[in-house]
Amino acid sequence: MIHRIMDKHPYQSLKLSILLLMSGLSVFSQSVSPQIAVQALPYWHPEIGHYVDVLLSMQREASLESHSMDISLVIHRKDGMASMDRINISLPPGEPLTFVQGVRLPADTGLWIVSIAFEHSPDLWDSLQGQIHIADIQASISKILLTEEALVSATVLPWMARYGFTTQPLPQIGEAWITGDSATLRFYTETYGLPQGKRGLLSYELQSTSNENLGIYNGQVMIPAGQVLQPNMQSMDISALPSGHYNLVMKLWVEGNDSAASDITSITFNRYNPQELESLSTTSLMPHWVALLGTGDSLDFNISSLYPIATSNQRRQLDHLLESGNDTLKWRFGQRYWQENHLSNPEAACKSYQAIVAEVERTYGSRAIHGFLTDRGRIFLQYGTPTLTEKRPFENDGYPYEIWQYTQLEASNAPYQINKLFVFVNNSTVGRNYDLIHSNAIGEMQNPKWRIAIQKRSYITDDIDQTGSSDGEKFGSRINNNIFFNSGGG
Repeated sequence: MIHRIMDKHPYQSLKLSILLLMSGLSVFSQSVSPQIAVQALPYWHPEIGHYVDVLLSMQREASLESHSMDISLVIHRKDGMASMDRINISLPPGEPLTFVQGVRLPADTGLWIVSIAFEHSPDLWDSLQGQIHIADIQASISKILLTEEALVSATVLPWMARYGFTTQPLPQIGEAWITGDSATLRFYTETYGLPQGKRGLLSYELQSTSNENLGIYNGQVMIPAGQVLQPNMQSMDISALPSGHYNLVMKLWVEGNDSAASDITSITFNRYNPQELESLSTTSLMPHWVALLGTGDSLDFNISSLYPIATSNQRRQLDHLLESGNDTLKWRFGQRYWQENHLSNPEAACKSYQAIVAEVERTYGSRAIHGFLTDRGRIFLQYGTPTLTEKRPFENDGYPYEIWQYTQLEASNAPYQINKLFVFVNNSTVGRNYDLIHSNAIGEMQNPKWRIAIQKRSYITDDIDQTGSSDGEKFGSRINNNIFFNSGGG
């Protein structure tokens, strides 16, 4: 029955990347609006038992057209137990929109396979499959759900209402971002199964990514003895918390066992504090940086082109700067960036990078888009010249594509990695704008069905798990017979 629900006919792959998180699953659609991220969070209720809340965060750009998509959700165990639902998402034309839709599915303990199919039309769909483990509830904590303050006028849907609390999920496209001048971190958990006659203590604290306690950012909640289920909605003022990457760690302690926590759960998030931009106003600006960075459109170009080599928080700052229209702050930002990242000779480093950006503009740019904003341009600027390239501008049975291989990835805003691939495709078949559809590098789009995405004009299969990696060679095609080990892997 599960296969009948998920079976499709003409196959065309959406451009999706998959990331498995501790809290469940996440899938991103980056080329088709809306972008989507999915979380699967297990919970328990004394009357209905175990269940899974599937949360779909969606982000759509401004659109003059309506958009509709069917989503099928199935969870099943090897013993045949299964639960499923199907929903339709309809978005009217309008301004940019970010929202969360939830689906609740009954479950039980054990290892479950989660399958989600996204269908824009009968011939435009893709699927996500992963695993989620549901454990016994004895002295345990649910996964952390980051929430936001619900609007008074907002409709409280059944899956948002929890024991008197309105849990409006924070839209989470990838890792969560907490922004704003007076930001509050809100989070919801449930504790389960305290032993009879034993009290509990739920502690929470913020830690840096190196697991250092941040002092004032902590708290605790007392849980009455023998409490079978305790909902916990907490908040923390993080308006003074600097921009950065943090862990929220929660521990459950049971009376009589003070040596070790009975259960621990955590979630990571990014904090962007716009107050830090104010420090630029006190930075002394050297005149030669004005000449080096330019004025007007040239200044905007030189500041925007830092995007590929900037950290995630610096990219947020760039967004604010470019929206502000304050040229003085842009000059100061550029000066500070190069001085902090190239202590010995920041001016020379800036000139060298500008020369590379100019070359990228000539090679990958067009009248419609700057070279550094294209996927190939961004990868080139961030990681440098690839070690090897396979270019197929006239693929016999698919769209034009390129595969870049790096023996080493060394970037100031990404971890060191070895032997990584990037696959680009030109879906329009004209022009020179190639989209990144797959990479095995950390932090990049991963799509094991990249071969099918290249051949989607002619690739037909009823198997939703097919990736194309086991297909034989086709006459005139190098997709499964290229210069890379295992032809680029999965």
